[in-house]
Amino acid sequence: MLLAAGFGTRLLPLTREVPKPLLPLWGRTLLDRALDLLAGFGVREVLINLHHGADAIRAHLAKQPRTDVQVQFSVETEILGTGGALVRAKPFLPDAGPFWLFNADVAAALDPLPLLADFAQHQPLAALWLMPHLGPRTVDLQAGRILNLTSPRAGAPDLFTFTGLHLLTKRILDFLPQQEVFASMTPTYTAALARGEVVRGVVVPGAFWADAGRPMDYVAAHATVMELHQQQRCGGALFDPALAQRAGQLPRRGAGFVAMAENVTVAPEARVELSVLLPGARIAPQVEVFGAVVGPDTLVEHNVTGLVGRAERWLDAAEQAAVRAVGFDVTQTTVATDGMRGSQRTFVWLMSGARTAILMRYDPARAENKLFALHARFLKDLGLPVPAVLHDDPEHQLTIVEDVGERDLLNLAKGLARADLLALYELALRPVVLLHTQGAQAVRRVGLARMPDFGPELYRWEHDYFAEHMLARRCGVPVETIASILQELAGITAQLEREPQVLVHRDLQSSNIIWRENHPHLIDFQGMRLGPAAYDLASLLCDPYADLTEEVQLHLLSAYQREGGGAVPVDLFWLAAIQRLVQALGAFAKLSARPESAAFAAHIPAALRQLHRALGHQPLFPALQAWVAETMENG
Repeated sequence: MLLAAGFGTRLLPLTREVPKPLLPLWGRTLLDRALDLLAGFGVREVLINLHHGADAIRAHLAKQPRTDVQVQFSVETEILGTGGALVRAKPFLPDAGPFWLFNADVAAALDPLPLLADFAQHQPLAALWLMPHLGPRTVDLQAGRILNLTSPRAGAPDLFTFTGLHLLTKRILDFLPQQEVFASMTPTYTAALARGEVVRGVVVPGAFWADAGRPMDYVAAHATVMELHQQQRCGGALFDPALAQRAGQLPRRGAGFVAMAENVTVAPEARVELSVLLPGARIAPQVEVFGAVVGPDTLVEHNVTGLVGRAERWLDAAEQAAVRAVGFDVTQTTVATDGMRGSQRTFVWLMSGARTAILMRYDPARAENKLFALHARFLKDLGLPVPAVLHDDPEHQLTIVEDVGERDLLNLAKGLARADLLALYELALRPVVLLHTQGAQAVRRVGLARMPDFGPELYRWEHDYFAEHMLARRCGVPVETIASILQELAGITAQLEREPQVLVHRDLQSSNIIWRENHPHLIDFQGMRLGPAAYDLASLLCDPYADLTEEVQLHLLSAYQREGGGAVPVDLFWLAAIQRLVQALGAFAKLSARPESAAFAAHIPAALRQLHRALGHQPLFPALQAWVAETMENG
């Protein structure tokens, strides 16, 4: 059974046009490659479940019918999940002996014999193909038996990743609902294990596996397959030398692969690297395309990364109406998204000729998202440099704002001499001073709706967030030590509570200050509320992304006062830095535990260094200081 019913959520909005199983990997669709794999196993009958993109998938197989396997379809009017799909497939499944269950959107190459031999020897409920060094690593395996599919120690080096390939028997239906309702496999296997069933995990030597679920993973799968082909290793069979040769002839500067479909046009002056260009894509002169997947028939006239496609095919009705409301021609608009999400929001760049804007979709369950447009207009009226709101549609939870570019303080500051670095940051402090000195009075004057102000509850929430995600889950710190650290952190609250309340940004990190026309602009202020100025200053000057030196931090703290901000005592600054940095470490730990945002782990060392520095100025945190020192020493 081949699973092809999913929505391809992580590859939206590309999968609104092309179902994920039909995306090409070096010229051949993931669906065809999955069928190739199963046919190579000796499979002769395949049932494919369908829901999203069902017509396109059926049309593709009708146009290119298989002669090596007999294909049948199970069309789901409501998506059923893997477990529900198996219940629906009951008449197809063999009464005796095992069958394969696999995903149609995974690239893989492996020898099936280790799985078949393990199954024959142990006769388990199921044998699952595991990878030891890739992916999220959530499977706890002991002597070949799976103990837990969702280990709380996710990412630990002794854990494994499930690839999506099962070898199992019809007995799995005993642990699934009798009716055709949505059901997933992880809780199904968990229930089976609790009743004494055996589920085996098998590592296949020399195998290749790539989950193409996210844009970066889909692009990376192309690079990995090409490298394996060059090394004559497993996985190289998925590489198409003809397309490789064609990509090598592509006029471009730089290095890296380009996987091109038919009818693609790239201007000689364009730079295209590490990208996949689908049929009919057109790249204009002087454009840089990096780490991108460019959709069918898409004209690219701006530098892009991530997913790039045509607005009329990728945007829904409400989004298209909003685009028209700001004067864009939907039929002539290109959209791009890098797949990044934060605070239950998604961002889509709109590009039409020389005009650009940003479309933001948000989840109203997160209260501050509903206040973004109100806050942006308030700050603009206050004279602060923030993106203008071009269109707001609360009914459909979308807002279009001015695009102020991507030249953030973080990247502008890299490699600067000390004098230039200080001058840049001093310029960035000016809108912060305006926010702090005029914001609170204006908020109270107009009665602006906002998030709850800083207080004991919010400070305690940040402490608990750090304790849960960094101390307990990521580092496994003993409960007694966590309790001691939390008791120490509680002492911060009373001191910060005594400080004057100003209007704070709350997430004032260097990547949220954007340079446009040589002036800084503040973005991502959805958490705006009243609080101590020291919290914002600690967020900016102790930002782990920038990792400024102590001398620069203290210079800029004085510059804040010279620019017109109030005096912030140095002791208070370091106290606020401890508060902010434990919150940041909690966020990095939580985000890095997810496969799609594992890269955030790279910022933990800098955050620890900054926290260690701040603790060196505050003697009342011995348990926290000991943990930081030990963690830094152990890497």
